[in-house]
Amino acid sequence: MLIIALAILLAILVGLFFRPGFYAPYAEGRTYVDMAGGNHSNLYSYYAGRVLHPLTAGFVAHLFHTPVDARVFIWISAAALMGLFLFVAIQYGLDYSYAGGLWLFFLMTAAVVDAYRNYYWHDLFYAAVCALFFLALRTNVWMALPVLFLLYLTRESTIILVAAFVLIAAVRREWKICAAAAAVGFVAMRVDAALLARALPNNEGISLVLLDFLKIPYNFIHNILGLELWTNTIAATTDPPIWTMHVPAWLHIGQMREIGYSGFFWENPARTLLALLTAFGILPLVVIRAVARNWKPFLRERFDILTALVYGGLMFALAPLVGTDPERYILYAWPVFWIFGVRALNAAPFTEKKRAEIVMLSLVVAWIPAIVRRLEGPVTGAESFSSVNAWGLVLSLALAIGAYVVAWLMLQSSPAESPARVSPAVRSSVPI
Repeated sequence: MLIIALAILLAILVGLFFRPGFYAPYAEGRTYVDMAGGNHSNLYSYYAGRVLHPLTAGFVAHLFHTPVDARVFIWISAAALMGLFLFVAIQYGLDYSYAGGLWLFFLMTAAVVDAYRNYYWHDLFYAAVCALFFLALRTNVWMALPVLFLLYLTRESTIILVAAFVLIAAVRREWKICAAAAAVGFVAMRVDAALLARALPNNEGISLVLLDFLKIPYNFIHNILGLELWTNTIAATTDPPIWTMHVPAWLHIGQMREIGYSGFFWENPARTLLALLTAFGILPLVVIRAVARNWKPFLRERFDILTALVYGGLMFALAPLVGTDPERYILYAWPVFWIFGVRALNAAPFTEKKRAEIVMLSLVVAWIPAIVRRLEGPVTGAESFSSVNAWGLVLSLALAIGAYVVAWLMLQSSPAESPARVSPAVRSSVPI
């Protein structure tokens, strides 16, 4: 109960201190507002299956007899912020007793704040429902399946969670659970397909399956290599090309008739690296170190812990590949850090003082880009707290890399507690 009270307090503080202002929807946010208001006439197929968040907004607006506007989406974003903190806090309290209160501070990151302030989008809403899923999974695997269905109706990338769920159940030979999860995923996919069938075709004129497949190499080239490719179907959202060519008729893919090249932008891989290093503080180092040192005990972990590792790890690796904004998609990887990473940290024989130092250092790293961004000027509207200019990128990366060196030395040389001082509530089967 104390950890729940702390979670509520922290969520209120974050919600009030970073309270967003009213602003008109932009990009895909306009689509979600239309969906919430019942307008499906101009619904782009890529967003048509993401119905749970706008339906919730429409229901809230109807319940309080208010228009579907920024106010409604802010209410939902604030509720999602509270839900994320609350559901994670309950799991921490059940697993770690009083120690869970310390780990709860990991959630106070700029990545969460950015998702909270971009309230027209469903990212924080998804994170809260995902936290409910893992809490249900910890309690009873069967209770998690309805939540899994709701997650799929929030974002189609839930297919990764379904795959991780089914794979883990199959490896453990829990065939009933495996079949049930696969059935839930199949039904959700069919519902999603029915929703997409009513929407307008995408600009590329190809199926969403093929579009998602093509996005992976495109975003790898864009976010990892820093090269920006151009086609006639995305001309409105990319820089003008410095070279183009017509595609032979036998190589036409949908409406793509021209391809080109817009140049090399070193900021793209730099931003990707910065997001990977800072979104969750030093927890990526904690997870990598724990897995590298001894991976065998993971196979004996609880279903929810292992699912958090597999699903969160995959989402962390895919963040630069699913879109041109890794800073946004990185939040979907939170389970590998706030569930599995915390599990690994809690298992380590660190003193309470050392644990507090690790949390403080992690928070400093998580806010490095936001602090540098603040030096550039005030943040208004839905601007990202972590989006920095060119010199801010260099400075932020230098500070983050230096902090990781400090974190590595801290984890390597930390004096351990004697076994007698580590309570059973703090021990776990996963070593760091």
